[in-house]
Amino acid sequence: MFRFYTNLRVSRVVLIAAICVFSTQFGVTVIAPLLGEWVRSPDIPNPFLVSGLIIAAFALVSLCLNIPSGIISDIVGRKPLIVIGLLLYAVAAVLFPFSGNTYDWIFVRALQGAGAGLFFPAIAALLADVTSHEERGHAFSVYNIGLGVGLAAGPISGGFLFERYGMFMPFLFCAAFALISAVLVLFFVPEEPKRGLKVPDKKGKRKGLSLTVNGKRALIVCCIVIFFGMGVASMTSATFAPFAVDNFDISEGIIGTILSVMFVVFVLLQVGFNWLMKLVGEIMLAIIGLLLCVCGLLVLGFASSVLELFVTGVFLGAGLGAISLGTLTLASKAAGKGQEGKVMGIYYTTFYASMGTIPIVCGALSDIFSVRLLFLGYAGLLFVLMFVVWLAGGSLRVKGSQ
Repeated sequence: MFRFYTNLRVSRVVLIAAICVFSTQFGVTVIAPLLGEWVRSPDIPNPFLVSGLIIAAFALVSLCLNIPSGIISDIVGRKPLIVIGLLLYAVAAVLFPFSGNTYDWIFVRALQGAGAGLFFPAIAALLADVTSHEERGHAFSVYNIGLGVGLAAGPISGGFLFERYGMFMPFLFCAAFALISAVLVLFFVPEEPKRGLKVPDKKGKRKGLSLTVNGKRALIVCCIVIFFGMGVASMTSATFAPFAVDNFDISEGIIGTILSVMFVVFVLLQVGFNWLMKLVGEIMLAIIGLLLCVCGLLVLGFASSVLELFVTGVFLGAGLGAISLGTLTLASKAAGKGQEGKVMGIYYTTFYASMGTIPIVCGALSDIFSVRLLFLGYAGLLFVLMFVVWLAGGSLRVKGSQ
């Protein structure tokens, strides 16, 4: 699963990045199975919308910080942004159990989102810094394994820890994981040379983003795919728990297990997807991911049993894994030397724009129309997007692509 790269230092950095992203994603998804009960209150007339707001608050704050933090990391280095982001995750975890009502969760999720806005562009740029183009796909597959394990462990842990030990225990784990990750970065990721401010051009202006033509096309296609592709994850995070409670009357523990199955599949297929990506290219892998998400949403839209909910988890986990690995690898290759942070900032701004807007829109539509109709409609949207992306960039390559 894990291999040594050009030297032990690179291997260590890749492994620590995977541990860090595990801790952040555990903190993100640990609350998912709890939303079904938390939004069920006489004081909340629109539970799907409120659930969407809780999920979206994280993303809306994060997207505002992604590009600035990416630029800052290009100047001062990656470590300060990574460590501060992890510490904000830990603070948010401590505050969650003390939130007096459901709406307080919106504020705490926003604080968590600030941590993500600082963390993700810097950690992705760090991997781009230390790996060659040939190593990049495998590095991001290891990174995605950490991400997927965190996403998988969060829901099932949140559901069962809450049922057995109460509100404090899930968030105690969140804080501990974030603090351990921060310590690993501080002591085991080598210090980088100071990058300094970029030299102004002859007209006295700092140069903006400079990419090749193929690099620009690649970044645009990646942003389009990640916006609508990751919209599947944010939509299901906001609507799945209330939908399952209403239609199947299942516990938080079962809901968490179903969500965890989705992310276990995400993890297990990363190495295989990296092999497939070398054969067909990053964009084609992302298109395959969109198709798998379409299949998952169609099953969910017509689901009549708990078993079909598990089948949905398998399809969506595979689809999200392919989309994430394909777009993240291609976007990192599109970045020119010295602007990896800025490019990753643009990528994650789009990522969190999806997570910030789609849950709110889908939550509101679910309160007006049938949530099943929402699932089927989004499947149709992704099906159309598959052909648009294939026409726009199916044969797209940037330097270093396989």
